[in-house]
Amino acid sequence: MASHLHPSSSSSPTSQSSLSIDSRSSPVPLTSSVDTTPSRHQTRPSQSSTADTEPPLPPFLRLSKSDIHNCFIDLEWLQRHRLAQGQLSNDQAASQYARVSGDVVIQRNRYMNVDPFQSNRVKLKVPEGVDDYINASPIVLVCNSGRKRRWIATQGPKETSTPHIWRMIAAETTSPAITIMLTQTHESGREKCFPYYPPSLDSPTLLINEDDEFKDGFKATLTLDKIIEDPETRSTVREMRLQSRGGTIAGDEASQATKSAEQEELEDEEANSEDSGKKIHHFLFGGWPDFLIPEGADRAALLSLIRRSNELNDSSSTTSPSSPPDESNPPIIHCSAGVGRSGTFIALDFLLGELEAGVYDDWARAQGDKDPIAECVDRLRCQRMMMVQGEGQFLFLYEVLRERWEERWREGRVVVGERGEKRGSEEEKPAGTKEATKDRCVSS
Repeated sequence: MASHLHPSSSSSPTSQSSLSIDSRSSPVPLTSSVDTTPSRHQTRPSQSSTADTEPPLPPFLRLSKSDIHNCFIDLEWLQRHRLAQGQLSNDQAASQYARVSGDVVIQRNRYMNVDPFQSNRVKLKVPEGVDDYINASPIVLVCNSGRKRRWIATQGPKETSTPHIWRMIAAETTSPAITIMLTQTHESGREKCFPYYPPSLDSPTLLINEDDEFKDGFKATLTLDKIIEDPETRSTVREMRLQSRGGTIAGDEASQATKSAEQEELEDEEANSEDSGKKIHHFLFGGWPDFLIPEGADRAALLSLIRRSNELNDSSSTTSPSSPPDESNPPIIHCSAGVGRSGTFIALDFLLGELEAGVYDDWARAQGDKDPIAECVDRLRCQRMMMVQGEGQFLFLYEVLRERWEERWREGRVVVGERGEKRGSEEEKPAGTKEATKDRCVSS
């Protein structure tokens, strides 16, 4: 587990960040005030980028590796300041970056240096007076239209916390729930995540909370209905059902209340055909080593996994433009610590959604030298520490966004210019309309 903590800024998770390409803050001692005034990063556009045959990439996608490195260092220092602010506060409740502490936290954490912020954590729905801690953080990024995209980032469960993740899924998601596991159970001879699901169809059931840990009577059965190896996403896909066998979880009624009429109708049909419980789509993507990035076929598979998870989530912002303003069914994303690979996955999910909506088509004209990738990572780190943990993962975001932007340009789907003209590598396309880019997204 990485222990590099370069602190960060004290802006709130919902405030608008303004990180730009031309920004660099100097490292300062933790006892000093932190200067968050942007410093100079030099944009280095390609000489041929102005040619008609070359994609007119937005400035943030023309940054050199050196520029991106400097930006990552800035983000590390901002994070370092945030964490220091949380630790030095006399009254932890006064700092939004105070971390959760205590014996229960130590017992339930997989890693001693990765905690959720006290002000932004998922709380288990348990009886009053019982510890509600789980190492999980709600993540929210907001679109221009006001629609919110939601995820829950969490650590890979330990054996003792297996009932906790299923209690959280029961309370915080609707059916079908989407769970993305971005780690193998063991890597380099160490456990990264306990196998918290039925292993095979030969042993298809898992009994949840048999010892009634929280004394509220809630028990459940997790049943594996299908397991396949999906070549497109290079994932092991499990289709499961989570069925209550007694007791209720306080938050489960809330999740029921947020369902749309269409969702309720679909679930009623399922319930009438069989007592199906909550449907779970679980993807185990094992082609992403800790601290690194997917390579080769695993890289393409990861992007397919993002698309597939959105297709399965009825309230996804990228597949249902008419979905409700606030998503009620956040996908559960975890790796081992729930910060590096998990943060990178969430950032890619959000940024690719923006790109496909045309947000970056004419970015230089609309936003100048602002860097939406750095802003997105900063917003994530305001909500959960160490998100997009490694510099290689940060660079990966730029590489993927650049590749997808160029692909859209070659297909003639990029809208640029005052009149909204489409441009591509082939013949000039007819002028579009302003409505084509109306629903553009930015990070919160």
